[in-house]
Amino acid sequence: MRFSNLPIELSELEHVAEEFRREHEGVFDVVLYGSVTQGKEAPNDFDFMVLLTGADESERFELAFEFKEMLIDMGFPHERLDVKAMNLEQMWDPNYLAVPGLVITGYSLIRRRPLHELMNGEGYALFILDIRGMTKNEKNKFSFALRGRDGKTGVLRDLEGRYLAPWVVLLPVEATYRFKEFLKMWKVPYELYLMFGTLYESKDWRIEEGIVRPQP
Repeated sequence: MRFSNLPIELSELEHVAEEFRREHEGVFDVVLYGSVTQGKEAPNDFDFMVLLTGADESERFELAFEFKEMLIDMGFPHERLDVKAMNLEQMWDPNYLAVPGLVITGYSLIRRRPLHELMNGEGYALFILDIRGMTKNEKNKFSFALRGRDGKTGVLRDLEGRYLAPWVVLLPVEATYRFKEFLKMWKVPYELYLMFGTLYESKDWRIEEGIVRPQP
C-alpha cells in the first residue's frame, strides 16, 4: 500500500517510526490512519496513533508529543497533525471511539502493513446510495457510470468494488474517498459504514449437485 498524499515518502515515515520504537521500549507500534489511508488526495489532517504497553497518562502525552515534533521536523504541517497515544489494553474499551476506525483504516508503520491484514481480515467501505431524487433517465446514466452498460465495468471496476444489492456497494477501504468524490459529482446522497471482515466460507451448491462443472 502506498499513499500519494503524504508530504514525505512512506518509506521515510516507516524508518522514523522504527527509530522511535527502538528509542522507547514501551512503544508497540505507530499507526497512520484516517482520511490519508482512505485515499483522500488532499487530507485536512494527518492522523497518527502511537500504540503503547503499560504507559500512564503522562507517558502517553509525552510520547505523542515527541513523535509529533519528529513529524514536524520532517515537514508535516503542525496545524494539520493529530498525534495521539493509547495503550493496547484500550483497544477493547468500548468508550474509546477511535478504535474501529483505527483497526479498519490503520496502517502499521512498524510492520508496514494495514492493521486489518495483520488481523487476517480486510477493511471495507459499505455505501448505501439514495437515488430517490433522480429521474429515470438520471438513474440510467448514473447506473452506467457506476457499473457500466454490461453491469461489470464503470467506476466499481476501477475501484475494485462490488455491487451487493440494488444501490448497495462494497469497496476496499482505501477507495473510500475516491468513491465519495464520484458520488459528490453525481450529487447522490449516501450512508457510509466502515467494516472489518474476513472470508469465512465460499461454497457453490451447483458444483456439489453436479449442475455446473468447476472452472479449471
